[in-house]
Amino acid sequence: MTAARPIPTFDPGGAPLSLLVDFDGTISLEDVGDTLLARYAPDQADVARMDHLYDEGRVGSRELIRWDMDVLPRDLELLLREATAIPLDETFPDLVRTVRDVGGAVEVVSDGAGFHVEPMLARLGLSDLPVATNATEVGRGGTGVTFPYGHPACHVCGTCKRERVRRHQEAGRAVVFVGDGTSDRYAAHHADVIFAKRSLAAWCEAERVGYEPWERLADVADRIRSALADGRLPAVVDDFAEWAIRVRPDAPTFVCGPEVWGEGRLAGTMESHR
Repeated sequence: MTAARPIPTFDPGGAPLSLLVDFDGTISLEDVGDTLLARYAPDQADVARMDHLYDEGRVGSRELIRWDMDVLPRDLELLLREATAIPLDETFPDLVRTVRDVGGAVEVVSDGAGFHVEPMLARLGLSDLPVATNATEVGRGGTGVTFPYGHPACHVCGTCKRERVRRHQEAGRAVVFVGDGTSDRYAAHHADVIFAKRSLAAWCEAERVGYEPWERLADVADRIRSALADGRLPAVVDDFAEWAIRVRPDAPTFVCGPEVWGEGRLAGTMESHR
């Protein structure tokens, strides 16, 4: 089992800022898992059935990812070739540079199959970028999936995005989250600043959660620069305490996890789709 990486370090003289970015539909312009299933799953009606169960919260992403990998070809070379041909947002490196240039940290958080994320980031020259995702081994003898970033008491999601947000916050960071899918709500609920589109934007609208719309990741870079300049994000460590008092509630609330569902849950009650 792959061990979870620690929280990425940041420049103690720079901005106490962490940027967490979803992968599928955010950095990649298509959902990789959905694309591979559409091309290679033998029974598309069964794919639709599983997606429906997932949307209804009757199966969690752990169960769905295991099922996905069971029905896809057990040929890593084929799957990687198809995945790495999917287009990416080519402005993502500018966003990474924006945050790193001010001393902040960047981490990709993905609740997909995982095997494709680092090879696809390499296409953008971002091989060194920390990634929190599921660990999938694909081979002729079968497929294995483990969840190094899963919640220890809640087994709904493979990668617990909400806990990645909370761990960065506990390290003394302002957390900016960027996503597009409805499962990203679990992270967005706890993030300090949300950039959302598609399903995540719809959830923010329905729940009256404040968010910034975006189309390309270059939009996020521009707005982070502005927020650091005008105080909406802390530009130096000395600004953090006052900023946190002004921005964060006194105590966290929860929309998922053992605090809501109890321990050991395998499926959630909220609609979700990676």
